[in-house]
Amino acid sequence: MTERPEQTPAEGAETEPTPEEPTKARSGSKLSRATKGWFLLVVILVATLIFGGREDPEEDLALTGPDEFGFYRMASIQRSGEGFLQIPMPDFAGADAPQREPMTPEQVRQGLFADPSLPSFGNSEGDLLLVEFFDYRCPYCKLIATDIAELVAEDGGIKHIIVDWPQLGADSEYAARAAIAAGRQGAYGAFREALSQTRGEPGEALVFGIVEELGLDSQRMRRDMASEAVAQRVEKNSRLAESLRLRGTPTFVFGNAVIEGALSRGKLEELIAEQRSLRAAAGNTTQ
Repeated sequence: MTERPEQTPAEGAETEPTPEEPTKARSGSKLSRATKGWFLLVVILVATLIFGGREDPEEDLALTGPDEFGFYRMASIQRSGEGFLQIPMPDFAGADAPQREPMTPEQVRQGLFADPSLPSFGNSEGDLLLVEFFDYRCPYCKLIATDIAELVAEDGGIKHIIVDWPQLGADSEYAARAAIAAGRQGAYGAFREALSQTRGEPGEALVFGIVEELGLDSQRMRRDMASEAVAQRVEKNSRLAESLRLRGTPTFVFGNAVIEGALSRGKLEELIAEQRSLRAAAGNTTQ
């Protein structure tokens, strides 16, 4: 068998990878470009957070509506279904979400503002009911959690109602079930605070690490998380969100306003004051 003579590439010509290296050479090049792209994305996100991302000009958008529920709406781009600077991300609560029978306007308002089984913070007799749709995998929910808690504490007239709406996958639902189950042991607030302040996916290891830290009954947690009652609570929360045609978390509902997306504390205070003024002008005293 005659060996093929070795050929020297012409000067300036690109050399082909050897037979033993083609996959490595090509994949390495692609990985490098992808890594650079993700690095640039991270830099943009960090820069946005540091240099005013929480005071986004999109917050100046006016409320539009009303819709069939009587709500006026505004959307910030800081939402789990989108992202800073309008970076495209999938809308997790879109066409692939299970379709449930829509609620009537009266059922929606009852479910939002008058359901005693929903966990709440602040003033139970407050003049304003602030409902928040929350997901433990939503970075924007966690980003503003401390601001919201401080606002509720300092205002003194807000009842902050939480609707655990898992719409970012299996870990979202696992965490929502865990939070609701923790509430059955009187520890919803402590569990929610701990889980909101941790990093990482809220799966079994993270959830039960918190359960141990809080001294909760882990066996009861597992039973309650798997119970029909907790499943029905998650189902009802999801039905509320879908009836309202919400697109992501966090979403706030108060007065006659639906605000989708993370807002700065200042903007939220402004909108709350506006709703209180509208209610006072109409002669109403609550909600």
